[in-house]
Amino acid sequence: MEIEEDTVFLDSGERETYKKVAVSIEEHNLNVRRRNIFETVNFDQTENKNAISESSVPLVKMPDSTRAWRDNVVPRIPDIADFSLSGKQNGVLNCKDDSDLLEGDFGDIDPLTNSERMKINDIRESIANPDMTLGELRSLGCEGLVNDDVRRVLWPQLLRLSEENSLPISGLKTIQDRVPNEVYQQILKDVARSGSHISQSATESEIESFQEQLTQLICWVLHRHSTLNYYQGYNDIAATVLIVMGLEKALNVLEAISLEFLERFMEKTMEKVNQELFYIFALLEREHASLLEHLENVELFPHFALAEYTTWYAHKYAENRKLLHRLFDYFLGSPPLMPLYLSTVIVAHRATEIFNTTPDMGHTHQVLCNLPDDLPYETLLVKAKKLYREYPPESIINDVREYDRKRKCKEQEWKAKAIASRQEREKQRQLRIVKSTLRFPFRIIRNYKAITVATILALGTYALLKFPSGLN
Repeated sequence: MEIEEDTVFLDSGERETYKKVAVSIEEHNLNVRRRNIFETVNFDQTENKNAISESSVPLVKMPDSTRAWRDNVVPRIPDIADFSLSGKQNGVLNCKDDSDLLEGDFGDIDPLTNSERMKINDIRESIANPDMTLGELRSLGCEGLVNDDVRRVLWPQLLRLSEENSLPISGLKTIQDRVPNEVYQQILKDVARSGSHISQSATESEIESFQEQLTQLICWVLHRHSTLNYYQGYNDIAATVLIVMGLEKALNVLEAISLEFLERFMEKTMEKVNQELFYIFALLEREHASLLEHLENVELFPHFALAEYTTWYAHKYAENRKLLHRLFDYFLGSPPLMPLYLSTVIVAHRATEIFNTTPDMGHTHQVLCNLPDDLPYETLLVKAKKLYREYPPESIINDVREYDRKRKCKEQEWKAKAIASRQEREKQRQLRIVKSTLRFPFRIIRNYKAITVATILALGTYALLKFPSGLN
């Protein structure tokens, strides 16, 4: 059951009553998330369990009117003079209990510009308000938090984490023993390919430390929630969180992101994700119908956006850390389906490029899978937010179901053609075998006739020579 936002009365003047209501709502939502993980409750009661229902549309459950600061504790952003401006910006990657793990500085940044300094001052003034709402905090996230020092303070607040949520992190050195070995081996392979998240100037020891901590971070979350399944791309999200938060804080932040935003990606199959991708088509139908028609004519599904959706663009922009962290600010301040709205406005923005591409599935898919480096993201983020307000997920879900139904029909058609093609190839192969088998006896018969004639002639010649008188 969703809690309506108007059940919390901000202007009632009864702060204690409000606090109890807000805490009750938050506990309810937390229980729903936990129950989803540990008891795998199915909220979809429709006959077709694979179809998307309104109750399965992921939404950020806490209403915007909820107070931003738990227990009335206003967080403090460090003074700009205290920011680490030595050319490095990252989380403090140390472990209190595993003290032999290396501290690492894994990224370079440019010094703050004047406009960035002014924006940080504005953020500091905004969060100084003890009555700030969660909606106002989310808006700050969507507008960008500028600097990782600010993110280390406000990302946990956006996820409703408090200092009490901090957990001891001893035992991380053996945490890999608590996840299935085949999963651990896949994690190791993906972590080894995560080098683009680290500065090219990183030393060998920094790279080793980063990979060790990233592996521990992923294994820790998977161990705590055994029903969450690892998927390729999760390592990119985990790497971004690790670089911003540092290992100690990253544990809780990645756990919260996984439960609140990534849960559908971590199911046993990607069926639900495959369905959700068709929000792009449902939105293009309203925003750019001719472009949608073009994509359908080349028989292209929206799976070109799968990597961006499931990694929050962390795989694509691992080396462009300033942009990537900006996108994480935006997604943490938005509902879980917002990456699909961003993908939609990006596709629409590239309409001319797509129309000028060779009109077939392969070429179009290749173009859409390769995002340009010069996209005007600030403008696109504003458009995506506006698109979400105009067409929230629940308003277009019937169209999403219909596009997904067409997808399944088309896949069945392709499967039938593939089976028919395979059967035809097998039939042709059998015919070639039969023909080859039939040619063999004919060759023997033809050779037999030649041998017979030759033998008769030889015997006749022999008889003529042996018994010449007999012929007279």
